Amino acid sequence: MIANSKISVEGNKLQLTSLWVAGMIILLGLVLFGVVVSTSGKGEKALINEFTRLHIATSDTDNITAILELNKLNWDAINDSNFALSKKAHWFSVEVSPDELGRSQLVEVSFSNLDKVDAWFLDKLSGQQKTILAHYKTGDSLEFNARDVKHDQLIFPVPMTGLPNQLYLRVESQSSLKVPIKLWVEDEYIQYIGSNRVFIGIFYGFMSAMALLNLFLYISSRNPITLLYAGYVICLSITLAGSQGLGYRFLWPDSPAFQQYAVLFFVSLMAFFSSSFTASLLDIKQHHPFFLRLFNALRIIILIYILLIFIIPYGLVTSIATLVIVMSMLIIFISTLFIAYKGNAIAKYLCAAWFSLLFSGLLGLADSFGWINLHLDPSYLLMVGAVIETLFMALGIAMRFNDQRLLAKQARMKAAQNKQNTIQAKEALMSLQLETKEKLEYAVDERTYELEIAIRELNEANHELERKSSIDALTGVANRRSYDKKVVAEARRSRREKTPLAIAMLDIDHFKAVNDTFGHQCGDEALKHFASVLKDCIKRPSDVICRYGGEEFVVILPNTDIEGARLLMESVRSTTENSQIQCAGKTIKFTVSIGVSTRVIATDTEYELLNAFADKLLYQAKESGRNQVKALEF
Repeated sequence: MIANSKISVEGNKLQLTSLWVAGMIILLGLVLFGVVVSTSGKGEKALINEFTRLHIATSDTDNITAILELNKLNWDAINDSNFALSKKAHWFSVEVSPDELGRSQLVEVSFSNLDKVDAWFLDKLSGQQKTILAHYKTGDSLEFNARDVKHDQLIFPVPMTGLPNQLYLRVESQSSLKVPIKLWVEDEYIQYIGSNRVFIGIFYGFMSAMALLNLFLYISSRNPITLLYAGYVICLSITLAGSQGLGYRFLWPDSPAFQQYAVLFFVSLMAFFSSSFTASLLDIKQHHPFFLRLFNALRIIILIYILLIFIIPYGLVTSIATLVIVMSMLIIFISTLFIAYKGNAIAKYLCAAWFSLLFSGLLGLADSFGWINLHLDPSYLLMVGAVIETLFMALGIAMRFNDQRLLAKQARMKAAQNKQNTIQAKEALMSLQLETKEKLEYAVDERTYELEIAIRELNEANHELERKSSIDALTGVANRRSYDKKVVAEARRSRREKTPLAIAMLDIDHFKAVNDTFGHQCGDEALKHFASVLKDCIKRPSDVICRYGGEEFVVILPNTDIEGARLLMESVRSTTENSQIQCAGKTIKFTVSIGVSTRVIATDTEYELLNAFADKLLYQAKESGRNQVKALEF
């Protein structure tokens, strides 16, 4: 409870601090707005559009020769500098008087995003014949370096003749036709541009610093909010630079085709980043699922539009852009306003950010339509709004990071409390363990001793059982089960060491007659006698004697060639033939037939074939008259 109270107090202090910061941002915005208005009001010339006449060209009048032949009835007066979208060329005519002090003059068309602008200066001498004093070409349809006057604004030096000149402007553009015509004294224009470029430099320096700072924050924290913020700031800066002609001059001077779509492209990216930034900063995925679906749909629409910008006709692109931007602004602003109404402090700062940019944009729009007269480029208003907006957005990010920090601090304090509780529980458990330790140790030692005795007895029993299960009870030699295991092991050794393995199959001749004549007891004695003969003849520890079944035996002879195996088996046969046993007062003699084969084992199952071949040789020995050894390599 104490920890939560401390965190709550800290949060309240930071909220109060953020309010002070927000107030300072608003104050800064008012100061910047006042500086821009006062600076522009002092330095910028008024439009001369009120003295200008307009002619919308047809195919027959779209050249300077035909224009010069038009009479006054073909020219219309104009009230402002804004004209509707039109594919037709617009011709403007205005008289330019010389400066009273003989200073150099410039004509500026202060809207840089026009496709084609041609300017002709003609003398005003009486008579029908007029002389073209100067002709300039400029506009976005030309590469920047192809302009007659290499400047981001559309400016034309006035010929110094000491007499009035007639200026003819031909303007053609796929985008909105806005033709504000201003007459400057060259020195005043240079002074005006110099002071305003200082403001522009400060603005873009500030925006670059904010973008880089948040990029570095993203690299260090991997928080996507900072990356989305940097993306938005970069796109907003490039959009403004494109509308001022700076983008075409410094960023893509050799791409007139891209210049046509640059503002639309970057303003669409700006809408995408702003929606993504808003969704991430306000954590709508966690708290507002309806807005999440709305933002996801909006971002999909923006991405589709971005893909179509360079494909569909320009007029349609512009119309759709207006719809997409207005829809994006409404969704972002309304959703932010709703979340702010629900008490989210971060959303309140974000509302202030969107409102500052919207307010500056509306002021610029009102100035463009002539509703108010601010005597400045509307883009400067947007720059002031952008500065205030980015600061409020940065404040929102700081508040979000602070909330995350407080949550992390609260989690750490809770974890520390849980750790303390765990330590206390462990201490209680250790106390309980100490009380029972001696009893448990004594019981465990006693049971362990008993278990060791039981395990030892069980192992001895298992060894004895295994031994008995592998020995033939009657003859005392290995049984068939033992043979099956041993022959596999010896076959593997033969294969591994490349040594021959011999297998001998032995069968007592006419054993059934022994059983029938002398009885089964004597038959058992005969089997035991034959086993003892095998043990006497086969003495190597590695050789294995097994009772294969009934009166049939098998001998495994590792590392034995066919001749050695034959000689050994011949010794067994001879010893058996020359021996006899006494049973039930009768003398019993018998012989044995043997088949033996040998081979270096090459595969896992080859020993089975070797066994079968030895068995085949055994039957050959029996068929050949018995009491003999058949030996052959397999």
